[in-house]
Formats: sequence, C-alpha cells, structure tokens
Amino acid sequence: MPISDLSLFSSMTFALDNTTAGLQTVEQELATGKQVVEPSDNLVNYGQAQLLSARSSAVTNDINTGTQVQGLLTTADNALANAGNWANSAISIATQGADGTVSTAEMATLGTQVQSILQQVIGEGNAGYAGAQLFGGSQTTAAPYDATGNYTGNSGTNFATFSDGTQIQTTFDGSAIFGNATSGLIGALTTLQNALQTGNKTAVASTLSQLQTAVQSVATARGTIGVNESSLQTFLSNANNESTTLQASISSLTDADVPTVALDEQELNLQEQALVSMASNLSKIPLVNILT
Repeated sequence: MPISDLSLFSSMTFALDNTTAGLQTVEQELATGKQVVEPSDNLVNYGQAQLLSARSSAVTNDINTGTQVQGLLTTADNALANAGNWANSAISIATQGADGTVSTAEMATLGTQVQSILQQVIGEGNAGYAGAQLFGGSQTTAAPYDATGNYTGNSGTNFATFSDGTQIQTTFDGSAIFGNATSGLIGALTTLQNALQTGNKTAVASTLSQLQTAVQSVATARGTIGVNESSLQTFLSNANNESTTLQASISSLTDADVPTVALDEQELNLQEQALVSMASNLSKIPLVNILT
C-alpha cells in the first residue's frame, strides 16, 4: 500500500520531535549526572530516593552533632587530666610541707604554690566548649566556680540525643568532681593553702588523705567520660557506615550511567542529523504532491 507524502512528512516530524526530546533528556542527564530528578522521571525510584534522603539527612545531622560532642568530651577529659596532675602536685607539696624539718618561711612559699594550683583547678572546673560550660551541671551559660571556689552550678546533667534514641552525656556536676570551697579537691587545696601559710604542719598532713580521695574522684569522672567517648566513637563509626550505604543506594536509584548516556547522546545526534537530512529532502517535494 503506497504511503502518501503527507503521511511520510508527519511521521518524519514526529520522529524528529521525539529524537530532539530524547537528546534534551540525555544532555540534561550528562549535565547533572542524574537520571531521576523529579517524579515524572521514575516515580518508584524517586519515592525510594526521597525516603533514603530523609534518613541520610538525619544521619548527617547525627554525625555533625556527634563530632561536636566528641570535641566536648575531649575538652572535658583534658580538663580532668590537668586537674588530676595538679592534685598530685599538691600531694607532693603537702608531703613536703608536713615534714618537721621545713621552716615556716618555706611553708609559706609552698602555700603560694598551692594557691596557684588552686586557681588552676578552679579554671579547669570552669572549662567550656563552643561557648557552653562543661561542669556546671545542667547550667551551661555561666561559669560554675567563682575565684574562691564557690560552686554556683547544679547537680543536673545534659545529654545529646541522636536520631536512633542514643544519648551521650555532655555536661557534668562539677561539685561531685572538683568539690567546692569547703569540700573535695578545691576544699582540700584551700585548706592546704591556709595550713601552709599559717605554718600548721598537722593541718597540712591532714589534707593528704583528702587530696588522695579527690584524685580518685577525678579519676572516676575521667572513667565516666571515657565510657561516653567509647560509646560515641562506636555510634559515629556506625553512622558513617550507614551514611556511605545510604549515599550508594540513593546514587543507584537516581544517578545516570554516564558512559551509557554518552553513547545514547551520540546515537541520538546521528539519528537527529539523519532525520534533519531526510526532512530537508522532503521539503523539496512540491506542495501539490504532499496534499495529494
């Protein structure tokens, strides 16, 4: 059955339009690296990718938060390590000051050293990270210790909560770790300083057991932070692995196969050129023939 020139012309136009549209699609895929950008591209893949992207965003937020908490815990641990070192220095000074051969003047000099240690320990108790106090209990905006070692924080704690419900402690009760002006490490240092400056060897000796107990309190607090750091490290490792898996899954649903798409582009270009050439030849057919 013969095909009219008009029918052939219409078919040619339709084929050229489809080829041009296909070429635009593959060029867009090559430019973006994506084959699924909107629901019309592939409704199933688009929907699955959206669900995975939501989870990926939550995991990314977890990783960012966890990294912040990691820095916070490291800062807190460093503060406690320093406090423990200062406490051990104070024990050495107290041992020396309690010696019967040490003069009153020498004890006063040792007292000055303890005064400096006391200020260092108070400074560690006021340690902060990213603008938040670490040892003020649940209070994070104001330094928990004044210059004399009085504690103005509370006994509460704060936690970072992640998308899967995991919680990591982020603040600590400073009074339970460092004590205050009359108790714990700060209290023992205050007593030691006064005893040395007044030449009271008996009072100096009595601080040794207090200081040793304080060292243990600091060590216990470091252990608690260590547990939190270990839990956080495990969480971050899992979160990073999940993030990698999610990104791979999203890519498999939405990314274009660039080498294949590049070949498609070449074929479509050739097809378009051929159709344009044929259309050009059709344009030379007299109008009367097309209408026949």
